[in-house]
Parts: sequence; structure tokens; C-alpha cells
Amino acid sequence: LWITTCLTFAAEKPNRIVSINVCTDHLLLMLVDRTRIASLTHLAEDPHNSMIVEEIQGIHLNRATAEEVIALAPDLVVAGAFNFRPTVTTLRKLGYRVKEIQLASSLQDIKTNLTNLGQAVDEIKRAEALITVFDRRLKHLTYRSEKKPLLFARYEANGWTVGQNTLIADVASAAGFETIGERLGFTGRRYLSLEQLLLLQPDLLDLGYTWKESPALASEKFKHPALSELLKNTALVKVPNPAWACGSPYTLGALARLRRARDQLDSLGLRNNTL
Repeated sequence: LWITTCLTFAAEKPNRIVSINVCTDHLLLMLVDRTRIASLTHLAEDPHNSMIVEEIQGIHLNRATAEEVIALAPDLVVAGAFNFRPTVTTLRKLGYRVKEIQLASSLQDIKTNLTNLGQAVDEIKRAEALITVFDRRLKHLTYRSEKKPLLFARYEANGWTVGQNTLIADVASAAGFETIGERLGFTGRRYLSLEQLLLLQPDLLDLGYTWKESPALASEKFKHPALSELLKNTALVKVPNPAWACGSPYTLGALARLRRARDQLDSLGLRNNTL
């Protein structure tokens, strides 16, 4: 009987908010007081996926199953637009209020997501304040020289890299770079062989996370002698994976690192260094 009886919640200020997406975890924690958060995802405590590990102590964590979300009696569930579809579908059928947030593929998308989530949690003024600070810092960090963009590669496990219409490409552009994927003319994420990477000779390289906890074939490319040779003539920058994985104001930390690298390459022509 309880399955066929839909629950309906008035569109009032939610005070038991559950997030089932690590990217919405980051935004939610910025927008509302902790007392209004009933649960965040378990990935929020994983430093390889989260920038908020220290901030979430004491908050309940979930694995995004419908059963555990229902048990939390939420008045709003925040989800990503493409993941945990069975959970989202079930919750909506039962009448739970679900707000889906798109994956950010640009710096503008981060501001749009802050606005959309701010409206959903009745914190539009807080969202506007965050956007004001975001815009001010973005303006300060944006590279404004007439010099041509340098070549940047984010090279991940198994050889994945990015091209047009991605958050990484937009951040790279703001810092005075173009991605290898843009140079090659592809959109989204794609496999790039180590041989292609060597031929293109990027000016700046950001290597994805290398698994040290256990052996992983995906990270074997990072041990290849040819990559060591490349690094003799290519600057290396280290950007924490969570800064790329989720579009949020934390992404400006990635921009700051790339902008610093661009300034150093411009002024000193740094190579064979970690910027």
C-alpha cells in the first residue's frame, strides 16, 4: 500500500537534504548550514574524489540507494543528471522532491549550477554571494596576454585526455593554454596514445592520479621511460583530481595552478620542473 501511496512535499525551505552525487555534495555544503544536510555521498570522504573531506566530519554518508535515502526521510534529494537513475526514478515515483544538477562542462556552468541549487534549497542570496566571489577571483586569475596559447595536456590513467566542450578545456583557456584535444579537434574525452603525446610535445602536463594503494594496469603508462624523456622538455603541474572531477568554486584552485604555470613559462621559460 505504501508503494502506491505517493508522498508529496510542499515546495518550502528544505531542512533534511540528501545529496547522492559527490559534485552536488560540494555545492550543497557551500550553500546551506550543516544542520540542514541529512546526508552526503560516501565519496565525499575520499580524497581522490573530494575537496571537502575535512569539512564533512559528523555528516551521515550514503551510497545512493533508494532504500537508504527513504530511511533518511528527506524533504529534498539532490542528484547528478546522469547517475543513479534507478534511485532517482524510484524516489520520484514515490513523490519525493528530487533536484537534478547538470555536470559542469564550463566555468559558466558552475555559476549556473550554484544558481539552480541555490533556488532549490531556498538560498539564492547565498548563491549570488558565492557567484560574486567566484567572478571576482576568476577575473583576477584569467590570462589576458596577446601571446598565443601554450599546449596543455591532462593525461589520465589508461591514456584518457580531454578536448573541446569540457571543464578542463575551459579552465585551460582561461589560464592561457589550449588542450591537446582542442589542438587535435575532438570533443569530450578520448584515448590518446603515449606516442601521440610524445609527438605533440605539450608545454605543460598534468598527470592523472597514479594508484599507489594497489597495483593498477591503468597507471603503468606513467612508469614508461618515454614519459620520463618527455618530462625533460615539458613542465609538470600537479592539480588534485577532485578539482577537475567536479565543477565547483574549488575548480578555481586548478585555474590558479595553471595560471601560475603559464606566468612562469612566460617569464622564465621553465622546463624540466614541477610548477
